[in-house]
Amino acid sequence: MSEEKWQHGIHKLSNLRKTIWRKQDLMVRPYRILVVVIAVIALVLAPAMYVTGASTAKATPSNQGRISSRILVLPIAQHGNIGNRFYPVAQFEIDKSQFKRAPEFTGITGYINTPAPIKLTDLKGKVVLVHFWTYTCINCIHTIPHLNDWYQKYSNKGLVIVGVQTPEFSAEKNIDNVKTAVHNFQIKYPVILDNNYASWNAYGNNYWPRDYLVDDQGYVRYSHIGEGDYNQTEQMIQSLLAEGVIT
Repeated sequence: MSEEKWQHGIHKLSNLRKTIWRKQDLMVRPYRILVVVIAVIALVLAPAMYVTGASTAKATPSNQGRISSRILVLPIAQHGNIGNRFYPVAQFEIDKSQFKRAPEFTGITGYINTPAPIKLTDLKGKVVLVHFWTYTCINCIHTIPHLNDWYQKYSNKGLVIVGVQTPEFSAEKNIDNVKTAVHNFQIKYPVILDNNYASWNAYGNNYWPRDYLVDDQGYVRYSHIGEGDYNQTEQMIQSLLAEGVIT
């Protein structure tokens, strides 16, 4: 075979291959378009499917109560205006049927750092740390710097601390002695005197110190005996404050 015929054959083969490719491309092109259309539809529907599916999700029960989750779609604020974009925000509903209502303060014989008597019913919407203590108890004294720190950090975010001074000895019933101790310990939060153990008994308490954390709806959600575990207590304060913001 001459070189001229060989090159002519190659040229014809090349043209044939191009023709086949064009035909294949024409056959495949509709499928490519279909794939693109499906991908676009999936991108449009995916957020809606996510929101719908997530709204029926249930969280597993925990020792903090049964928690069910729901997804809300809220507008994003842009430079003070409400934009047309949306994002899912999770909210949580807690079954509080297993928690007890915090008893009202009762039998109080004196008030310090507060101009008026304190009632839990007046503190609804706040997270309240009820702290049973007496000013000569060394374990109680060790906790005070932490309470002072929490009061400074969270009092403007919805936390109220109430120190319930329940005396162990007769001298601790004297309000002037308690006022001196409150001043020396630099306590700024309210302190109430429970000289007759009325509130102590209402809470069923048997310890100095003892902390009860009451949520914004008046339920006792956390209890701690003695000193220590300060990080755990602070985390619980933060969690209950966050619940109040969400609800």
